[in-house]
Amino acid sequence: MVITECASKTEIDLKCTFNASAPLIDNKSHIWGIILAGGEGKRLKAYVEQIYGYHRPKQYCALTGTRSLIRHTKDRVLRYIPPEHLMTIANSNHSRYITEEIENEIPGTLVIQPVPRETTAGILLPLLKVHHSDPDAFVSIFPSDQFISQEGLFMDHVEEANQFVKSNPEMIVMLGIHPEKPESGYGWIEPMNYFSFNSFPSIRKVRRFWEKPDTKKLQQLWKHGCLCNTFVLIGKCSTFINSIKTLAPSVYSAFNDIRHTIGTPLEGLTIEQTFSFVPEVNFSKNILENITDSLCVQQVNGVYWSDWGEENRVRTDIQKLKTTKESEIIAWY
Repeated sequence: MVITECASKTEIDLKCTFNASAPLIDNKSHIWGIILAGGEGKRLKAYVEQIYGYHRPKQYCALTGTRSLIRHTKDRVLRYIPPEHLMTIANSNHSRYITEEIENEIPGTLVIQPVPRETTAGILLPLLKVHHSDPDAFVSIFPSDQFISQEGLFMDHVEEANQFVKSNPEMIVMLGIHPEKPESGYGWIEPMNYFSFNSFPSIRKVRRFWEKPDTKKLQQLWKHGCLCNTFVLIGKCSTFINSIKTLAPSVYSAFNDIRHTIGTPLEGLTIEQTFSFVPEVNFSKNILENITDSLCVQQVNGVYWSDWGEENRVRTDIQKLKTTKESEIIAWY
C-alpha cells in the first residue's frame, strides 16, 4: 500500500479499511505479530537532527548501516511471523516516512492511528483487527526501536514463548534480558526463584513488575538478577484484549464502535472519531503491573539487546559495532 503525504487522515484510514477487509492467508496456524511504530522519538530528536538535518521519528531512521530501525524490526520478525500475519501500527502524520520505509505492505497489515493516544490504545487497535481476522490468534508484540544482535536466536525465544502460550493460553510471556549494568528508563521484571513449567525451563512466573524504578531500587533489582523488560510480549490475542477490558475499561469501552465496524467501509472514519477522545493509558504501568498472576518471563540469553530510546545508548552500541567482527555485524547493514 502506498500512502501519499498529502492524503488526509480520513483518506489514509479508509484505504486501510478496504485493505483490511481482504482475507488473510493463514499459512502458519494462528501465529501473528504486531510491530509498534507510532512513537515520535522525542528523546532522540537532537541526535536524529544531527544525522538527517531535520527531525523524523527514530523508527524511520537508519542510525547505522543502510536500513531503518523499523526495517530491521520487520526483517527480524519475518524470520518467524508470516508476512500476511504481521501488523504494523503507525501514525497518520508519518505518512511520508511510511511511504519511504514500509513499501509493498500486504493489504490489511498496516494499521493507522489518527493521533497517538498512549500505548494501550495503540496496542488495542491492532489486537482487535487481528482478533477480527482470527479469534484464535496468538500474538507477539514488538517495539520498532530496538537494537538486537543474534537476531535468529532472539526469534527462537519468541517461537518458544509461542509454544508455551499455546499450552497456557491464560498467560502472557515477556522476554527479559539481564543487562551488563543497571539501566534506568526500563521496566524491570522480578521473576520467581523457582521454575514453574517443567516443559519450558527458561520460563518463570513473575513475582513483580517494576516500571522505571528509582536508582536505589534499580541497583537492588540488578544485583538480584532481575531482568529488563524488552516489551516483546507473547500471548493469546483474546488474553491481551481481556486484560485491557478488565484494567482499562475506559479505553476498551471507547473502542466499542471500532469493534463493530472493523472490515466495513465505516472503519476508518470510526477510528478517526474514536481517537479524538479515547483516554491515554500506559500499557506497562496500568496493565502489566496489575496482571502479575498472569505474567511469565522468559530470560533471553546469548543475545545483545538495547532499547534505542536514548542517545547515549545509541552512541555506545554504534561504537561497539565498529569494534565487532564483520561477520557478527553484517546483519546491521
